[in-house]
Amino acid sequence: MKQDDSSPKDDKAKIKALREERKDLLERNIERLKKQNQDVNLIKKELKNGPRTVPAISATTGLPSDKVLWYVMSMKKYGEVEEGDLVNGYFNYVLLTKPVSKEEPEE
Repeated sequence: MKQDDSSPKDDKAKIKALREERKDLLERNIERLKKQNQDVNLIKKELKNGPRTVPAISATTGLPSDKVLWYVMSMKKYGEVEEGDLVNGYFNYVLLTKPVSKEEPEE
């Protein structure tokens, strides 16, 4: 194996240089994450009022329906919402008070 001859000061300088180089990318990703969290919180707030379809959530939150569908499907995957009854060809989604664990039970 090859031994690394760099000092901790060199490593810190390299990390600092990388952070500066990627500063714009990091800031964009942080802003994107903040917006995503705001959108998901809007959807959760709407679902606290009772079961809603994707078009109904879209209409009340002002978010595009494709984005609402994407977030609701993610929330379903992680056990935060579940499908309810069909209304005019759309599922009603219900916010679960405690997310359901998708892990397999131990035997």
